Amino acid sequence: MSDVLDSLFSSIEAFAYRCLYDSEHTLQVVEGGVKELLGYDAADLIGNRVHAFADLAHPEDKQRLSEAIEGAVEKRGLWDLAYRMLHENGSYVWVRERGCAVFENDSLTHLQGLIVSATEEMSLRAEMEAILQQSRESNSEIIGLTGKITGSIRQLTMLSINARIEAARSGDAGRGFAVVAEEMKKLADQNAEWAYVISEKVSDVQRQG
Repeated sequence: MSDVLDSLFSSIEAFAYRCLYDSEHTLQVVEGGVKELLGYDAADLIGNRVHAFADLAHPEDKQRLSEAIEGAVEKRGLWDLAYRMLHENGSYVWVRERGCAVFENDSLTHLQGLIVSATEEMSLRAEMEAILQQSRESNSEIIGLTGKITGSIRQLTMLSINARIEAARSGDAGRGFAVVAEEMKKLADQNAEWAYVISEKVSDVQRQG
């Protein structure tokens, strides 16, 4: 199981989690690169041993996150939100979280989801906004490429939610994880390629300006 998850998360800064639907979002399971993304040892987050999961959200983002989760639980849908989380070094990092509530016999048992680094996404967004403020002419090619990265990140999180995290209960889990790991690697490669193209386009715009 751990080898499969290591492969699944090898190409991205991301971690999957399972937590209770309580005020602290008490973590039950954390798998993946939580250390790489946030600097914490997974063991310090499980069961609120050192840090409560809910306390890691930036104070200014907690309300948005809470409302997104509550709305998704009520509709039995997904939440998808970019927000800031507290790093172990005291700084805040941008992440994108996509999650869902899990029900058994019509009773909510826990929440589960995937959290990935959104630093690149937010940096690109800020850079594009700055460029567009300098020039009111819409650069559709750059905007389109930025949209591809955003779409890829969302597809990546969707895949992870559907990655059969629960499939560990079935005998076919290994094969399912292997397929998802390969698809996630392809998406990560696409992100890197599009980021490079956007960087070149931005440089061209700046040189022309």
